[in-house]
Formats: sequence, structure tokens, C-alpha cells
Amino acid sequence: MQPRRRIFDLEQRVFRSDPFETVEQCRTYDLDTRTSMIIPTQHMMKILAPFCRPTTKLLEVGAGTGILSLRLASLFPDCEFFAVETNDAFLTVIRENTIFANLLNYGGRFSYEWARYSRLPVATASVDVVFSFCSLNRWTEPLATIKECNRVCKPEGLVVLYDLARDADEGMISFVLQYTGANHEQFMGAMRSSFSVAELQAELAGVSLEGWRVTREGINLIVSSREIDVSFTVGEPGIYDNIFAPVWAETSAIV
Repeated sequence: MQPRRRIFDLEQRVFRSDPFETVEQCRTYDLDTRTSMIIPTQHMMKILAPFCRPTTKLLEVGAGTGILSLRLASLFPDCEFFAVETNDAFLTVIRENTIFANLLNYGGRFSYEWARYSRLPVATASVDVVFSFCSLNRWTEPLATIKECNRVCKPEGLVVLYDLARDADEGMISFVLQYTGANHEQFMGAMRSSFSVAELQAELAGVSLEGWRVTREGINLIVSSREIDVSFTVGEPGIYDNIFAPVWAETSAIV
């Protein structure tokens, strides 16, 4: 039997250094997360929402532009969100987004700072939920960082890491590539730097975290410190549902 022919060279994980070197690149990525990444962002928010209870403390590791934590903070004002990022250019964009959110009174309880992921500036067992979104593929020390996420999380808490799955179906990868446009190389670089399910399961077992769950949903890899619902249906209510308010428009027309 002939070996299955693969379209993409994704058999081996090839780590790349952080491709976001300028503030403009980070601003472009920020725009992408609000447009072409709507579905995965909604998916991550749906995963986290049930755990955003009053007084909950949530830590985002590798916050990128901070947009996910800011959105959650505005939806759950009784929660406390703290984000860390190592990239100075991203920190600039986080600051811009935070200022804008506060101007619109949507800032919520959100703060951030620069930090090494492998040495998080957070006390042991002090956080209810630790999460990351499409950041794992940028981590220079992924296993050390995952161990840190486990350290700062409360024993009854939750760690959720959401990233790309290098062993995703190649038809799905081809489909996504139709919408990446000029970001084709960046997307494929992130794919090559991501983990497969079996790889990450083996890596977690090597650091005594074999009880963690590693699942693949479509093109995404979802890691959780315990079993949770990671299902998602495309077409669920989204962020654009109430942009146009027909009732208000009709009232204005009457006036």
C-alpha cells in the first residue's frame, strides 16, 4: 500500500521565532482577529463563558493585542482579567485597545503587563482560569509555560489553550487558505510551528500532565486541564447581530 500523499509539509514541527516585529504588523493582526478570525474567537469565548462567574480571576498568557480579554471583560464586568505578553509591539496595541475600550466604557476589569511566560508574575494557585488564544505556536518554551499555567491555576480551576492543530485535515487547511489572502505565509508558518494532538499528548505526559485533554476541533487544537465542552456550531449568534437596530431606525424615521 502506497503511503498517503500529503499536500503540505507539516509532518515535523518547525518552530519559528515571533513573526510580529512591528506595531503595524500587530495592528494588522488585530484587524484580522476582528474579521477573518471571527469564528475561532467566538468559539473560544463560548468555551470560556461558563467559567466567567462573579469574582472569577482569569489570566491570559500571550495576549497578543488583548482584544479577547477586553471583549470578555466587557461582557463579564464582575470578573477580573489580567493579561501577559512578551512582545513590546503587541503591548503597544494592547494599550491602544485598552484606552479605546475605556473611552467607550467597555474596558471592564482588565490589566496587563510584560512578562516571561516561563516565569509568570502570579502567585501559585491564585487564578481560577488560565487561557491562551492562538499564542501557543509563538511560545519559545511551550512545556515550561504550560507547567507555569498549571502552577498559577487553582487546584479546582481550569487551564484552556487554543491554537492551530498541525495534523488538521488538509482539506480544511486548503479551505482556510482561501481566506488568508496576503497572510498566507504567516498562517502556514503558524501551522508549522504548532503541535499535533499526539505530539502534545506525549509532551504533557512527559511533564506529569497526562490527565489533561488534547482535542482537535476542525483546524484548531484545544488543550484543557480537565474535560470541558469544546463543541461549536458555525452560525451561532455573533458579534454583529445588533449592529443595525431596526426598531431604533424606525423610531428615528417617525421623529
